[in-house]
Amino acid sequence: MNDFPHRDTLRTFLLRFGADSLRSLEAAHDKLRAELFRQLGVLYSAVIPEFEKALELNPHYHKVYFNLGRTLLAAGRPDEAILAFEKGLQYYPESADLHNHLGLALASKSRFEEAEAEFDKALEINPNDAIAHFARGAALAHKGDWDAAITEYREALRLKPQDDLTHVNLGAALREKGDLDGAIAEYREALRLNPNNNDAHAALGAMLGQKGDLDREIAEDREALRLDPDNEKAHYNLGVSLGHKSDWDGEIAEEREALRLDPKIPEAHRSLGLGLARKGDLDGAIAEYREALHLNPNDEKAHISPRLAPGNKGDWDSAISEEREALRLDPKDETVHVYLGAMLGQKGDYDGAIAEYRGALLLNSKLAGAHYGLGTALESKGDGPGALEEYRAAYELDPRNPAFWQAYERLSQQDNSRWQDSGARIQDRPRMNAHFRVAK
Repeated sequence: MNDFPHRDTLRTFLLRFGADSLRSLEAAHDKLRAELFRQLGVLYSAVIPEFEKALELNPHYHKVYFNLGRTLLAAGRPDEAILAFEKGLQYYPESADLHNHLGLALASKSRFEEAEAEFDKALEINPNDAIAHFARGAALAHKGDWDAAITEYREALRLKPQDDLTHVNLGAALREKGDLDGAIAEYREALRLNPNNNDAHAALGAMLGQKGDLDREIAEDREALRLDPDNEKAHYNLGVSLGHKSDWDGEIAEEREALRLDPKIPEAHRSLGLGLARKGDLDGAIAEYREALHLNPNDEKAHISPRLAPGNKGDWDSAISEEREALRLDPKDETVHVYLGAMLGQKGDYDGAIAEYRGALLLNSKLAGAHYGLGTALESKGDGPGALEEYRAAYELDPRNPAFWQAYERLSQQDNSRWQDSGARIQDRPRMNAHFRVAK
């Protein structure tokens, strides 16, 4: 009995279109997609031995190594795929496809420098290889070279403008450069080409949220999750948005689901900690903040939260005393100045908070959080124009943080008479570019 009736059709499907065919399955109905993946799993098991038998008959045939490697890579066996591609290149070093797919396999193992070298070789052989440009862009993006990544993605789209995945990656690179409108345009183009691209829905939602349109962000996140309930990024983004809407229970539920799918998302642990803290579960919150720091020791937002925990429990004097002792030991630690400023602000000592934030900025003028904290303290003291300048400085240093530009917009739109004793009119001060304003 033939338990795989579509084997011939799917073999052609896989070998002709490779990775692109698998990506196209994302647009399939959930049940159909699950069935296709099941059948592809059977296909891999059936096809790989056939390739190996072919190599026994002709061990120098590079195309068989290419097809074997591509099938192994799609089957989740990248180490074996690397060996197959390398063996094929021994017999045909001028194959752009082999270099390109070897790069993809290396990238899947986080060997990005080696992967980039293979993409370069593929492009030397065939400068019009859209997949190589896309893959090289992804490797550059991983290194944080956003300008070069954007160049590669744009070239890939010149060669293959209908590729929705490339539009999504270009949008992500533009987002990292602070071009929110450019990112949104790319995500929308991806969705025009493929309305079922759940990653594009999730990414578009995140951008709309950064521009202050929480309702549309939530709608995009929910659509992403309708298409793929296991999209951990969409669960994380939805949780953050619900938190901004004061739906703490919803935030906690979404972040827990994101972490069930991927326990190693530091931002989700931090967001879950924030939701728990808002619900009064400070011990649970501290545990989540610590896990976030374990996963990403450079997460400044997670660093400050457990240090503020004694104060959140009502013991601000003890927390402040610990920070002053830390400053006695190392008076040039800018982060301690920031923490102490935040604690003094919570106690209502705005003059002390202002002094600490300014001390931090003397040590490092590029601390966006210190500018923002100084702005909040100045606003509490009634210095609207001074607060506005600090919010603006925070936004210019970190344009991706919605709290910074939202504070600027909120304050800049308030009645000038509130600050009439300050000697300056807010409306006379420069405003942000329109695309950073909160959507109405």
